[in-house]
Amino acid sequence: MAKKSKIKYYIPGAIALLFGIAAFCMMFLDAVSYVGKIGGSTISVSGMDLAFGSKNTDIPGVTIEVLQFNIMVTLAYVLPLLGGIISLITGKSFIGKIIATACFVVGAVFLFSTTGFTAISFGSDTKDAILLLFNEKLAIGSIIGGVLAIIGAVVSFFKGSIAKMIN
Repeated sequence: MAKKSKIKYYIPGAIALLFGIAAFCMMFLDAVSYVGKIGGSTISVSGMDLAFGSKNTDIPGVTIEVLQFNIMVTLAYVLPLLGGIISLITGKSFIGKIIATACFVVGAVFLFSTTGFTAISFGSDTKDAILLLFNEKLAIGSIIGGVLAIIGAVVSFFKGSIAKMIN
């Protein structure tokens, strides 16, 4: 009986880890999109490109660095994953629960603030020039990732109550 009661505290942690992994995987979807003010054309940038930077090699022999490494967007995707790992390994620890929940919440806030962090990747002058011609908005990857991080925070914070409901 004692072994089962110990294991049931790790089940909500595993669920929180799944939400963290899912939020991390949203990195591969579009994070920010730009809609043209005049022509209506759309340009989308994935979370992976925003986080780690990208280079354009369309011209043979010439490599142009389009986006730079962005620590804030990287943290936006890594913190929910880290929160899920902490939630899984801490079991019944109160401090672990608070740290895991904080990781999820900060990750969600950063995911919903991705458009504000694009100036780091583009450079402020380039972003100002882009915003003259395009409207910037969150894309599906940032929105779904933020929602998954919020759900992960709720599961992580209430994992003791969830464990008590498991028979």
